Amino acid sequence: MRILWLHQYFSTPNGWGAVRTYELARRFVANGDSVDVLCCGGYDAWLLEQAEKKGAVEVEGIRVFVSRTAYGSRMSFLQRICSFLKFMLDANWFVLRHGRQYDLCIASSGPLTMAVPALIGRVFHKLSYVFEVIDVWPDSAIDAGVLRNSFLQKISFLIERLAYKYAEAIVTCSTGMTDRVINKLQGKLDVIPEHRSVMDDFALRLISVGQRSYRVQTISNSCDLEQFKPDATVRQRERARLGVNDDQLVVLYSGAMGVSNQIDDLIAVIHATQGSPQIVWWLAGDGLRADDLKALAESGRVCFCGQLSKNEVARLYQGADVNLVTFMHTPLFYENSPNKFFDGIAAGLPALFNRSTWLEPWLNQYGCGVVCSGDQPGAALAQELQRLANDPRRLSAMRAGALQLAARVFSRDQAAASFRQLRRG
Repeated sequence: MRILWLHQYFSTPNGWGAVRTYELARRFVANGDSVDVLCCGGYDAWLLEQAEKKGAVEVEGIRVFVSRTAYGSRMSFLQRICSFLKFMLDANWFVLRHGRQYDLCIASSGPLTMAVPALIGRVFHKLSYVFEVIDVWPDSAIDAGVLRNSFLQKISFLIERLAYKYAEAIVTCSTGMTDRVINKLQGKLDVIPEHRSVMDDFALRLISVGQRSYRVQTISNSCDLEQFKPDATVRQRERARLGVNDDQLVVLYSGAMGVSNQIDDLIAVIHATQGSPQIVWWLAGDGLRADDLKALAESGRVCFCGQLSKNEVARLYQGADVNLVTFMHTPLFYENSPNKFFDGIAAGLPALFNRSTWLEPWLNQYGCGVVCSGDQPGAALAQELQRLANDPRRLSAMRAGALQLAARVFSRDQAAASFRQLRRG
């Protein structure tokens, strides 16, 4: 099958973005498919450099076409909108010129603008597409308070309805997202209550609305077991490089440091643990709140590593002890499928969340994580970290549970197999 994948945020392990598309696409290629990706270089400078030298870049059998559209995690809302529109126009032109060459298009959102070239391919070339909902736009942007203009909201909801209506299938990254999409297909606008998703609800769901049947499936973010697997040598080297003793508890926060990541909770727990010499912090990432976190590195026992490639971040995970995941406390972020969680369990790191999550049933079943919600999540997180620092036996058991969960439920191979099965109808 000849596949065109539209994903503005595509990244390889040389970049600092999520590698979901890269990992799935290279497995498709290994299975005999041909995969072309259209992206920008905002999350992977290496791709942009290679494209300037060679044009199309081939990596792991994937042919990657790179738009010169700029994108960065510190962009303002207006700058992001301009970036989305610029890349959408580039994708529209690419699909108009080359869409007839492909058997299937996969359009990954966010941003939601990726639906437009997919719709163009369907209209002009009868090109079927799978709409992949990595981020439920526009809901998440509205919930985070960044999409406030009523006209833009109306346009966004219109694009979303069209994207769902004409898709061959819809893929989401969490069971909560699937519930939300199904509610939208059925014309329901109610907020989905938390904790209603079922642990094993990854099966393909067929939804009939009028004369139309829709296929919706959860294919969550998943684990790169080989890249992140525990390695005693790497662990010792990373801890020595960053001046950490064997008996200290290293807490890692990685990834985006923006509005939706509830950085205030992260700052609160760092302050609350400053009196404990047992607890050390590694912070890796970038975003609008990155400078607030960087300032904490001056207070001791906090190492701000900045924006790193996926390969570099993997070594930090192998050297750390606990993985911290924070998101806004609004209901929609219950559905979030955070890459950092899956990277963490692949490395055998217990996860601490600052809020409720659809992943909580697995945390409980495998004993590999704790949700610290309530009125003061920062204080609750600090108390839990101190308990773990004082109880190495429990920490060891949680690490074992994390590895089991990664291998049994969330391996990347299983995710790719589910995607291939969905494509076969």
